[in-house]
Parts: sequence; structure tokens; C-alpha cells
Amino acid sequence: MKKSILVFSIMIPLSFLTCGEKGNKEAVEKLDLKSDEVIEFERPTDAELHGYKAYHHTRYMVQTAAAAGGTNKLLHTKKLPTEGTDAVVTPALDHLYSKAVIDLTEGPVTVEFPDDIDDRYWSIHVTDQEHYTIFVDIRPVGKYIFVRMGKDMEVPEGAKVIECRGDYPHLFIRLQVKTPEDLPNTLAIQERITLSGVSKEFYVKESEYVKHVIQTHDIYPQNEGLLASVTDFIEEDYKRVTAWVAQRMATIPNNMGGFGPIDSKEPHSNDPEYRACAIIGHLGLPAEHALYIAGFVNCDGEFLNGDKTEVFTFPYKPRGVKEFWSVTRYSMITRNTIPGKNDIYNAFNTDPDDNGNVTITFSVEDPNDGTYWMPVNKGEGYYFVVRYYEPDLNNQPKGYCD
Repeated sequence: MKKSILVFSIMIPLSFLTCGEKGNKEAVEKLDLKSDEVIEFERPTDAELHGYKAYHHTRYMVQTAAAAGGTNKLLHTKKLPTEGTDAVVTPALDHLYSKAVIDLTEGPVTVEFPDDIDDRYWSIHVTDQEHYTIFVDIRPVGKYIFVRMGKDMEVPEGAKVIECRGDYPHLFIRLQVKTPEDLPNTLAIQERITLSGVSKEFYVKESEYVKHVIQTHDIYPQNEGLLASVTDFIEEDYKRVTAWVAQRMATIPNNMGGFGPIDSKEPHSNDPEYRACAIIGHLGLPAEHALYIAGFVNCDGEFLNGDKTEVFTFPYKPRGVKEFWSVTRYSMITRNTIPGKNDIYNAFNTDPDDNGNVTITFSVEDPNDGTYWMPVNKGEGYYFVVRYYEPDLNNQPKGYCD
């Protein structure tokens, strides 16, 4: 292995996407790297990159099912992660999550949404066992039925069908929270979503995560043979690939190509490196549904740090965005929100200026100059993420330095 002097190249990428798992961060930290020392890891094979996805996603589902009390049970988050201790790296403050490990071994499973919500964004997002998005819908209403491909499963009349290649698809629901005061309204909606199906324990040995995917999921023809060649993929391999992915992430500016279906038309969607790097964010939406843009440097290319005041201007009504936007700031040290301080601005807690923009000042002290203050810690690195929900990828909003 070779050493280089690429400061922060591991630290920055781990904080990039919206739903990164804490386990990825810990996997790299266990390598005991100093902040000014980086090991240049050899690129994993395509099979290892794909096995990495299968391993991580299966491990995540084992943990999620255990927390929910079994498969086919919704696990709701009940509060916004504003205290800097959330298990998710770079957590979104736009919405609450509801998620479940779907189990189709005993028949179809139904999720049902209320039909009288008209004041916010919500969505359903389904991922298969090879970590491809297989279904996304904004503002779902009524019954959605999960069925196993190749099995004759009865479908109620009028229900929308989600056909799955595997026995264990993952259900992810986002419910918008506009402001902290709006939280009770979102919690009430959560309780009206129902999920019905036979619930079981979901347990897989760590050494058999990849084998489990092969046995319970119809592997895509495009990936034929990849997982079969890495059935012995274990935690040591996971740590090694995670460290390489962390370095590779330094060159990836957004989530384009990382989360869509296997036949996605997004740029880089056929690149195994981009797909593996998406595991750092794990359950992020495809870019056509939500574009995530990370800001690590100022407009002079310098890493953001609390010792220097930074001012950035964003459009209040960004072009090409049909739903909503937010700007959320995180500590570079914890990859999380900063306790006791405001962490987010959006269209619900700001007003446009005469030019139709929102100007945000990132500083230790309140500037008291009419801009919106985003507090940061003195001497501490930070970064922010701009989230655009349902953007027009052919007419994207301007960058924060444009």
C-alpha cells in the first residue's frame, strides 16, 4: 500500500450524502488513520464493489428489522436530528423517515397511505437487495401492493403493484417537516400509514450476507456472476472497500447516477464506482427526485472553517425545482448537526429579498446585517448540503458560487 499527503480526503467524502450510515464512518475510523495521513488503497474489483453494496444493505436490513420488531413492521423516526447525535451521517432535517424490511415469503404485503393530505411533500421509495431503486412515487395515496416476481400473488382491485425481484425489498417513506412547529402534524400523518403482511424475524449471519442476496433475490442479468465470485465477502473486506470508497468520493460532486434503477439514464449510473460510493449515503433518492449538492469549500476553493465568515446566496425559488429546497449545515468533526444551534434554512423559515434570493452568513457571531445567520463553531471545519426535491436535471439551479 502507498501513502500520500491528501489531507481530509477521507474525512470529507464520508459526510457527502443524505442518509449515510454511521457504520461506514466507524469502518474507516477503525483503520486508525491520522487526519493528515491517507493510505492509498488499491481499487476493488467490480465484483467486490457490488458485493460491498449487497453486504452493507443486508446488514442494514438486519439491524432495521430488529429495531422494528420484525419484517413487515414500520419503524418511524419521531424527532428531527438536531442534537448532533443521530446515527445517520449528514441527516436531513426536511422530513421524518418511516421504513420497513418487506418480507414476501408468505405472500403479498400492502402499504396504505391516507388520501386527505395536501399540505406537504411525502414519498415512497423502494430499494431492492442489489441496492437499486425499483419504485418511487411522490404523494402516494391509497394501497400499494408488493409482490414477488415469478410468483402468482393476488392483487386487490385498484391497488398499485410494486413488483420485486427479491423476497426482501426495502420500504422507505419520507414525510416533510416544514418547521419544528410543524413536527406534530407530520407525526400524526405517520400514524395513519399502515403496513400489513406476515411478520418474521430477519436474521442473517454476517459471513453470509452476500450468499443471502443470491439465494433470495433474482440477480440482474447485467450482474451475472459478480456476487457469486465474492460469496466470502466479510467485515474485513467491507472495511477495506469502505476506505477506498471514501477516497473515491472526493471526486464525486453530487448523487447523480448513484441511486436510480439499474436502467437509469442518469450520468454515471452504469459506473460500478459511483454505485458503490452511493453506499456512503445508502438510502438516498435518485437525482431526478432529489438532487444533493455538498458544499465543502468556499468560492476560492478553501475548506470551510469557522474562523472565517462566509456568505452565500441562494435563489428563494430555484429554477427547475418543483417541490422544495433546503440548506443544512454540519460539523466536519462529527458529520452531524451542531447541538443548540439552527441547522437549516428553507422556504418556510426565510423570505426572499428584493432580488428573489436568500443570503446566508456562516459565522461564529450573528452578523446582524439582515442576512440569515447560520452559526458555526470557531476553529472547526463544517460543510453544508443543498437539497433540491424533484429538480429538472436539464435546467438545474445555479451553484452557490455561480
